[in-house]
Amino acid sequence: MTSVEGTKQYISNFPDIKSKLLGKTRFEVSICGFGGYRIDDGIPKHKKALEKALLSGINLIDTSSNYSDGGSEILIGKVLNKLISENKIVRENIIVVTKGGYLQNSNLKLGIEREQSGKPFNDIVKCTVDLWHCISPDFLENQITLSLQRLNLDYIDVYLLHNPEYFLNYSLISDPERREREYYRRIKEAFIHFEKEVKSGRISYYGISSNTFGEKETKQNFTSLEKVIAIANEISENNHFAVVQLPMNLIENGGMNILNQQNQTKTFLQLASENDLGVLVNRPLNAISKNKLIRLADYPVTENRTEEEIFSLINDLSKQESNLIEKYINFIGLSSSEKRNVVDCISVSSILKSNYNKFDSPGSFNEIKTTYLIPRANFAINEISKNYPEDENIVRTLRNYAVTTNILLDSIFSKLAKKKNIENEFFHKVIDEFANFEQKKLSLSQKAILLINSVPQVTSTLVGMKDENYVKDVLKSIKSEVFENYIKFWHQSGYSTK
Repeated sequence: MTSVEGTKQYISNFPDIKSKLLGKTRFEVSICGFGGYRIDDGIPKHKKALEKALLSGINLIDTSSNYSDGGSEILIGKVLNKLISENKIVRENIIVVTKGGYLQNSNLKLGIEREQSGKPFNDIVKCTVDLWHCISPDFLENQITLSLQRLNLDYIDVYLLHNPEYFLNYSLISDPERREREYYRRIKEAFIHFEKEVKSGRISYYGISSNTFGEKETKQNFTSLEKVIAIANEISENNHFAVVQLPMNLIENGGMNILNQQNQTKTFLQLASENDLGVLVNRPLNAISKNKLIRLADYPVTENRTEEEIFSLINDLSKQESNLIEKYINFIGLSSSEKRNVVDCISVSSILKSNYNKFDSPGSFNEIKTTYLIPRANFAINEISKNYPEDENIVRTLRNYAVTTNILLDSIFSKLAKKKNIENEFFHKVIDEFANFEQKKLSLSQKAILLINSVPQVTSTLVGMKDENYVKDVLKSIKSEVFENYIKFWHQSGYSTK
C-alpha cells in the first residue's frame, strides 16, 4: 500500500520539488499533480509525458473513469506498471486519484443495458440523452472494479465522487429543501459504501470533486463542504473522508474569497484546512467567465506573417493540391469513393480558407491542426507516395506540399498566438506587481500555477501535461520561489469574485 514513508522517500529524491501533506492521509505529494483529463492510451507522447513527470518528482496522478472513456486510466496503469517493473519507481511512492459518477460512452451503454435487463443502477440522474449521472453504492462498486481493472492496480489511493451536484442541476424534485435533503442523503450513502471499500482494501481514502464548492451558498447546485464534513463525522469519527477537489484559477477564485461556510464566516479553503483535508485544484489554466473559456497561458510565435501573406500561402497551397489531384490522385488505382476520400484529405487549403475567420484561439486551432488537419494530410501524402514509389518528381512535389502546409499552419497559429499574448499582457502586468525579479521572468501559465501553489491551504495543483514540454513548463513553476504576497494578490488584484 502507498505509505507515508514511501511518499516522503520519493520526494526526498528531488530536493528542488516542493511538496505538501495531503491532509490527514499524511502522504507527501508534489505541489503539482499530473492531470489525466485529456490523455489517452495509444498516444505515445502522452505516455512519455507521464513517464517524465513520474521520474522528475511529480508523484500525484489524477484521472477519472470517464476521461477518454477509460483510456486515461488504461494509459496510467500501463505507465505505472512499466516503471515499477523497471525498478524506476515503487507503487508505495505514488498517489493515484480517480473518480466516478458519470455515465457516458461505454458507461452509458452499460447503464442502458442494465436498465433494459430490468436491473438498473439505483438513483440514476438522466441529464441528457448522452449523459447520465449516478453516485449510488451499486454503481460506485461497479466503477471501482472497472477502474482497478483499467489501472491494473490492487488499490486506489483516493477515490472521489465526480461532480455529484449534477443531481441538483437535473433532479425532478421541485421543492428546494426536499431536493437538498435528497442530495446529501445520496452523498451519505456513497460515503457509507466508501468506508466498506476502505475496509476491503480497494481504496484507501475518499472525497468529492465538485465544481460548486467555491460558489455562493445561494446557488441551486452549491455543494456545502460544511454539510459534507458533518455527514462523514456522522458515519464515523475515524472516517476516511480526506480529499476535496475544485476549480481555481486567476479568475475563478471563489474557494479563496467567497464566505460560503458556517453562516458565511469562512471560505471553502479555510474550512478544508481546519478539518485537515487535502485540497486538489483543477483547471488552473482554463478559466470560465461568462460562459467563455479563457486560457491562462502564453503561446510560442514561430512565424510573423500578415493576413495578406497568409492568404497568399493558402492560394499557393490550393494550386499545389489541384496539381496533385489532376496529375496523380486521378490516376491512382482506387475506387471512386476511395479517391474522393484522398481528395478530401488533401484539401487543407479549402478548409483553412472557409474557416479562417472562425479561428479565434491558438489552443483550439492547435487541436484542430494536430488531431484533424495534419493526420488527414499525412494520410493523403502516404496514399499518393505508395502508388508512385519510384517517381522522384512526386517525392519532391509532396515534400514541397508538406513544407508549405506546415509553414501555413504555423503562420495561422502564430497570428492567433500573437493576438492572445497581447491580451495576456494585462494578466502579466497585474501579477508582476506582486512578483519578485525571478518570478517576473516566468510565463503566464507558470505564474498562474505558482500563485495557486503559494496558497498554503492548497495541497496540489492538477495540470494537464500532454507532452514533455508541458511537464518541463510545470517543473519550472514547481521549483520557483512562492509568492510572498499571495494574499494581497488574491484579494486586491481585481480578480476577486464578488
